[in-house]
Amino acid sequence: MGKKKGITSADIRYQRLLEREEGRRRSKGVGLVPSGYVPVLVGMTEQEEMERFLIHTEHFKHPSMVILLEMAAQEFGYDQQGILKIPCDANHFQRVVSFVKEKKKS
Repeated sequence: MGKKKGITSADIRYQRLLEREEGRRRSKGVGLVPSGYVPVLVGMTEQEEMERFLIHTEHFKHPSMVILLEMAAQEFGYDQQGILKIPCDANHFQRVVSFVKEKKKS
């Protein structure tokens, strides 16, 4: 029979480093996505720096957001890896999200 590999002190140190880094990120609010939200990168070209938005999942049901999602599917396909990218001017995207939020309230 093969030798069982147990947890080594190196494994424990690595786990502590991961936990410490996660604690730093949480204290800075980096990389955290609240429940019910989706991170989205928005921008027109690859040369332009894309802006990051957190969008509530309910907003994706609105027809204006569906159009933007269809644009993303046409541009990048349905099998995007990682964060969702939407090919749209960031200022226009902000106006659409504001419009969707207002409609949701009424």
